[in-house]
Amino acid sequence: MKQDSTTKAAAPPGLQKHAAKRTQEVVAKLRGAMKTVESEIDAHEGIYPHNNGRLNQAEICRRASISNVTLSTESHRDTTKKLVDLWLKRIKIATVTGRKSVRRAVTDRADDWKRAHTAIAQSYRVAELELLDMRGTVKKLEEKLRQLEDDNSALRKNLEATGASKVVAFPSNQRM
Repeated sequence: MKQDSTTKAAAPPGLQKHAAKRTQEVVAKLRGAMKTVESEIDAHEGIYPHNNGRLNQAEICRRASISNVTLSTESHRDTTKKLVDLWLKRIKIATVTGRKSVRRAVTDRADDWKRAHTAIAQSYRVAELELLDMRGTVKKLEEKLRQLEDDNSALRKNLEATGASKVVAFPSNQRM
């Protein structure tokens, strides 16, 4: 008995089970690849770091180690392919994609870091100059303190030498 083209022969149960398992493995590989890509995008602040920043179905399939033709097969066309398309649409909204856009974003970030580095270096130079100025001021004040202490000692000795005067020296209250 011949089968016409509209009737399909049912596959043996073992083959159906194997096909279902393969389909599940493909889906698991794709989900794993999508999770990996998301973590890489997070780690690179919204930029996909591979494939010149381009993220598409072919790239997801490559990362999942499956052929991108797999998504066009009957068992994936209406389910897995749509899942990948929705995920790509969601990811593209939140990330910088495309070679030119990625290049521009990376250049802008590098320029921002360069400006920040220059500002920090300038602040460091200013702080270093202020420190040198303060050290000079401290040195002058220490010299002035020594001079005043010497003058004070000399005046006390003069007062002690002229013991007949009515001036009485206060006891020394030097703090140590």
